[in-house]
Amino acid sequence: MNFSEQIKKIRQDHQLTQQEIADKLGVSRQAVSNWENDRNLPDIELLIGISKTFQISLDQLILGEDGMTNLTQKLIDDGSENRKLAMNLAILKVGLALFVASILLFLAGLFGLPSMENFFALASRISLYSALLTFLILGLKNASALFSENKS
Repeated sequence: MNFSEQIKKIRQDHQLTQQEIADKLGVSRQAVSNWENDRNLPDIELLIGISKTFQISLDQLILGEDGMTNLTQKLIDDGSENRKLAMNLAILKVGLALFVASILLFLAGLFGLPSMENFFALASRISLYSALLTFLILGLKNASALFSENKS
């Protein structure tokens, strides 16, 4: 059973209008209507609220009777999207750290011992190029993901 069918059945079993269920859950009537018409899905916090309000297990609400609903797929997709964002953030942090290191090495070369000037200049360039390469990889990764989304 699809989530839209489940929420409608829950509402009808409790003899509630869309407005009454919306008031119980703290959402708009339009949100409930969108759920029932399969135009939108609630977030995890609302799912917990629905579960508690109507004494229905989250397993039954999320998985449905046949084990896979559109809500299950949404939760899987959301988790996948969160992993992608976490990876992009990690790559961005590495790039920023390399960029800051290149600036610090450059400044150390300017104000350090004259005999170490070439070492700091080389280390600064290597760090800067590494940071630029990291940002380039992140940009290409995101561009290819955007291109593949638009293609399908």
